Amino acid sequence: MRNIFSGLGFLRAPTPTQIVTAAETFNKNDDQDCDCSCGSPNVDTKIVGGDPSGVHEYPWMVRLSYFNQFYCGGSLINDRYVLTAAHCVKGFFWPLVKITFGEHDYCNATRKPETRFVLRTILGEFSYLNFQNDLALLRLNDRVPMTATIRPICLPTDPNDSYENGVAKAAGWGTLYENGQASCHLRHVDVPIVSNEDCTKTNYTGGLITENMICAGHEKGGKDSCQGDSGGPLMRQMANNRFEIIGIVSWGHGCARPGYPGVYTRVAKYVPWIKENTKEGCYCSQ
Repeated sequence: MRNIFSGLGFLRAPTPTQIVTAAETFNKNDDQDCDCSCGSPNVDTKIVGGDPSGVHEYPWMVRLSYFNQFYCGGSLINDRYVLTAAHCVKGFFWPLVKITFGEHDYCNATRKPETRFVLRTILGEFSYLNFQNDLALLRLNDRVPMTATIRPICLPTDPNDSYENGVAKAAGWGTLYENGQASCHLRHVDVPIVSNEDCTKTNYTGGLITENMICAGHEKGGKDSCQGDSGGPLMRQMANNRFEIIGIVSWGHGCARPGYPGVYTRVAKYVPWIKENTKEGCYCSQ
């Protein structure tokens, strides 16, 4: 798991019975569209020549805190739902999970970012044994405004795209190296996408990598997502310069180790399930 659960062990609580599973659904309304644009980065403030992300460069990035302690990331997908990893919320008392929006430097105590709490969590058939279906939807207690610093990321549009031979970005406030300290500033890293066939030939035990996962990382290591990045997005920039979320930071052996690429939940496999369970939210029309 690419998180900092080791520092939160005393905070774990029994899984609440109110958790909604994939088999359950909310009261559905017709799909709603909002007058906004998904996946549009703020490019004017990008820091040149480094890994730190520009201020509010990725306005869909959210930070999950438990008892005010940061532990996971996530992505805003519409005005009412956040997409994250199942292992970031399973076993936690979710009403105490606070979600922060529009933040870049979370060590800056003078800023007052937008915050929400979790009203419901929606999980699929997730298991810690194999990390299958490692995704969760967080229903917010109130809608979030669409602003210059808060905007959703686009969901994948092509369920058959393998993304092979492409380059994606992983972003988060996680540690800069294995067992290090979390970063105050949002950072990103470019990682090459590894085909599932090639990923099964790495140092991972056979059978761990499935079609519901996507691997990304350098063969010789050196750059990767790490602890605290769990639940955050693996993003691909499309031809129109917008970003779509193609993966969710899920698991890996250490961080940036040779022969062990990062493993992400393949979001395209779950778009119908995501759409079915987020109809209360308003998706960007553009």
